[in-house]
Amino acid sequence: MRIILYTGKGGVGKTSISAATAVRAAQLGYKTIVLSTDAAHSLADSLDQEIGYNPTQMAENLWAQEIDVNIELKNNYYVIQKFISDYLRRQGFDPIVAEEFAVFPGMEELFSLLKVREYSASGEYDVIIIDCAPTASTVRMLSFPDAIRWYMTKFFHIERKILKTIRPIAERITKMPLPSDAVYFSVEDLYLKIQEMNDILTDGSVTTIRLVINPEKMVIKESQRAYTYLNLFGFKVDSVIANRILPKDLEDSYFKKWLKIQDKHLETAEECFNPLPILRGKLFDEEMVGQALLNRMAEDIFKDIDPTGVLCEDKSMEIIPSGGKYTLRIRCPALKKEQLGVWVKSDELIIRAGSYKRSFILPRTLALVPLTEANFVDGRLEIIFGGDKDERKKGAVQPSL
Repeated sequence: MRIILYTGKGGVGKTSISAATAVRAAQLGYKTIVLSTDAAHSLADSLDQEIGYNPTQMAENLWAQEIDVNIELKNNYYVIQKFISDYLRRQGFDPIVAEEFAVFPGMEELFSLLKVREYSASGEYDVIIIDCAPTASTVRMLSFPDAIRWYMTKFFHIERKILKTIRPIAERITKMPLPSDAVYFSVEDLYLKIQEMNDILTDGSVTTIRLVINPEKMVIKESQRAYTYLNLFGFKVDSVIANRILPKDLEDSYFKKWLKIQDKHLETAEECFNPLPILRGKLFDEEMVGQALLNRMAEDIFKDIDPTGVLCEDKSMEIIPSGGKYTLRIRCPALKKEQLGVWVKSDELIIRAGSYKRSFILPRTLALVPLTEANFVDGRLEIIFGGDKDERKKGAVQPSL
């Protein structure tokens, strides 16, 4: 089985590319399903066909599904949500507000992704394409398994034992609802499902993420930050797709100026995401809707490449937490230690080797801790964050062996 997730800033065209990849995969003979986990579904508009909550066959080997978040919440989270909303209502919250507050950011998309666990277990499909919500929601969704794992290992069992002891007394002296055994069973069951799903999504031989960008500064910056976060949580990114590239043969002086701006941003993207391949999709002269046009889009982007393959095996960057510190490991081929300088400016990590400069937008986890050390080992730059704030290096850090 092969699982591919597409994410990117809102409006970059990830839904069209998700659908185009699915159409192409189906034509290559793979039994394929494309899922939308975005609450604001647009997959049906892209395919120009009606799609239901259940898998709907679009063509030979091709199915599509727009997941109903409310049904997924009811199936996986109803008992927990009811307890939290009841508690909030007792605190004076409006019933509707209480129900909304009982669903934490990222959880709607997360429960949609539980379908991946279900389809993976059944082996019903060869390829699963997932059209994710915009970048920020996707990062929250993919980071949630770490948050619930922390709660389950640190507090869950202790909290449950304490509550069993004090419940008979507490119920007499407080009118606040206390979690029942059914709530704890639901939390435990949900945790196991999420962990199974997370194991599938972090298996780089099965699952990869693709970042969709437009040649625009803000879009590239946000995708850089998302790329760092995804590495932090152990997800494998195998490519970047630069979408809506203006054709080179435009003669109009207005567009010639935009072509220069576009080329500059694409050059920046090449530097930022190296060695990830950056596939390019042109801006067509019509709206790419329906399977025929989506197939044309896929041919333009992937050329002779099988879109279901893992497009980059090498991890250009990985983040390794250990002992309260984080090691950011970056591949720097064909460079020497003496050429490298490293420094942090606000939330940006900058690496310079002569005239070559590469920058990374750091996640908050790393931006708020000091850069204490940099080493160059076997062609990889290892940058260590953490320790006392007094240890933070001022200016550039010269990597050592």
